[in-house]
Amino acid sequence: MSRELNAQRILSVVQRATQIAARSELATLLEQTLDLFVEEAGAEAGTLYLYDSEHDELVFHVVKGDPESQRLLGMRISAGRGVAGAALRAREPLFVPDVARDPRWDRSTGELAGMELRTMYCLPLILEDRPVGVVQVFNLPSTAVDGADELALLRILGNVMVSVIDKARLLDEARRRELRQRALADIAARLTTTLDRQQLLTLIMDYARELLDCEATSVWEIDDEDETMPVLRSHVATGERGEQVAGVTVPLGQGIIGHVVATGGIIRVDDVTRDVRHYQGVDQMSGFVTRSILCVPLHAPKIELGAERGRVEARIIGGAQALNKIGGPFTDDDVDLFESFANLAATVLQLSRLYADTQDLMLGMIKALVEAIDARDRNNQHHSRRVSDFSVAIAEELGLSDEQVYHVRIGSLLHDIGKIGVPDAILDKPGRLTDEELIEMRSHTTRGYDIMSQAELKRLLRVELPALVQHHERLDGNGYPYRISGDEMVWISRIVAVADVFDALTSARPYKAPWSAETAISYLSERKGTEFDPACVDALARARARGHPYVKTQGERAGARGAGALPSA
Repeated sequence: MSRELNAQRILSVVQRATQIAARSELATLLEQTLDLFVEEAGAEAGTLYLYDSEHDELVFHVVKGDPESQRLLGMRISAGRGVAGAALRAREPLFVPDVARDPRWDRSTGELAGMELRTMYCLPLILEDRPVGVVQVFNLPSTAVDGADELALLRILGNVMVSVIDKARLLDEARRRELRQRALADIAARLTTTLDRQQLLTLIMDYARELLDCEATSVWEIDDEDETMPVLRSHVATGERGEQVAGVTVPLGQGIIGHVVATGGIIRVDDVTRDVRHYQGVDQMSGFVTRSILCVPLHAPKIELGAERGRVEARIIGGAQALNKIGGPFTDDDVDLFESFANLAATVLQLSRLYADTQDLMLGMIKALVEAIDARDRNNQHHSRRVSDFSVAIAEELGLSDEQVYHVRIGSLLHDIGKIGVPDAILDKPGRLTDEELIEMRSHTTRGYDIMSQAELKRLLRVELPALVQHHERLDGNGYPYRISGDEMVWISRIVAVADVFDALTSARPYKAPWSAETAISYLSERKGTEFDPACVDALARARARGHPYVKTQGERAGARGAGALPSA
């Protein structure tokens, strides 16, 4: 082979390497780099490893050969193992004339490839004495190694590509970090717009599964409602078989997740079959096969509620799992990222639990107060509860949002709160009220508004307050206390006004027998658009027609008590 031809080949190889270097996508760059090595060496197969400095391992990134060889992709071997490890340690290329007889050859790995391997050239990729990877080509023709020039050509190619590969890998890692930062920013932004626990946890775990490149993720929370037998309950599980895992419980203290929750430590297991702590019950129930796991505790943050209200102390409330890392074991970077996601998940759980507890406390106190007030009116007990049920049925039939339905539930429960200031003699009077008594009775609208408009409550009840003062107003302006009309009536007031009259008509009073539901709806329908909002009346009629469980009259509820309690808002 002449020097001139050799120079032409070198120039051609460098030009092609330069074209490949223009590829910024790491996977494509590695694929084409190995193709060029295999072609220039006249080889039949090849592999390209990248060096993982964190674990001192070589990772199979590209494999060329028979179809069975593809099983090697993603595999990891010790950086000191096999011919590749020997070349990397020596910082020099190695030629093996008989692979099968070379004691350095790792047969356990070679058996995964189906083809027979005869010769091998192994070239370490070193940049400033720092290992970047290893290229191996197999079954080279004898002419490929008949002179130093041929092997020098492969070394030149390696020297050209090593810096390109290193830069592409750094760029790929930077992109991954950017994606992770974007994910965290997106989750943080969602936290400011919703407290829907299921939605937020699913978002967090979906991001975690994607960015950690694993098969599944899950969030588990301590459920100690039964103090004698607390468990860990799965709230969200992503990936294949995730639906089967959601809601599953694990006895507290069992499994890797239980150990993490109990100790507050972080556990990484590359092969769960070798860890006696692995709880197989979930795999058996779901059909999912766990191979590797990264498990971190959920540290709920300390939340300051103000000097007068105390604080919610920081504590471990559960754990998060990432399962089956694709292409190798979980890394230190994975641990740091998953901890970030777990901290967000813990914050979501803590805030949603605090929010739910606050809501339950508020609703419970309102119900207790309303029941106490309704109990004073012996002629109309449980009136507020029934009006709330009817109002919720109307709101749901109108297709209002969950948040709006919640406001309707609270506003309708409180609509008669002002009766707390009406004398018992007027509330219990069996006959018609005098003009003076009627004025006193009607004052419950403004009185209720004033009571619930205190500084501590007005902001919290700003949506509900119109229902207290306007539920006796009418669209035609003939209601009270202010005789407002049309659009002056707030939407929540229109709902409660219809529900209030429906209950008044269908309930027994000392001065009248109860009307049937059908007669009451007919009465309301006749006054649609004049006294009552047409959409609200029609919604009540539809809810009644389709058997909505909340649209039961006083008499129907009394008759149903023997068969079990009705659902109530």
